[in-house]
Amino acid sequence: MLSNYKEQQSVERGFGFLKDPLFLTDSVFLKSPHRIEALGFIMGLCLLVYTLGQRQIRKTLKRLKTGVKNQLGRLTDRPTLRWIFQCFQPTFRTSNVVYK
Repeated sequence: MLSNYKEQQSVERGFGFLKDPLFLTDSVFLKSPHRIEALGFIMGLCLLVYTLGQRQIRKTLKRLKTGVKNQLGRLTDRPTLRWIFQCFQPTFRTSNVVYK
């Protein structure tokens, strides 16, 4: 039971992603319960895709024994998917990807 409780932190971080202002859910107004339920389902699917993408990137980085520089400039093999997206933005420096 204690291990399940400790895993709650990753779920809570996921819902924090859904509450992010960049996700724009605060600007959506729905009138019917059916539409609110549909939006919740779509948001859950988005969280699933986000988590699977992040997991795949981390597994690939570990398998290749390489990493990405984090915000502090240190090499990590556990970046967030949001950080990876920021690395691909045109205004972002491309020197954050490190190959070994």
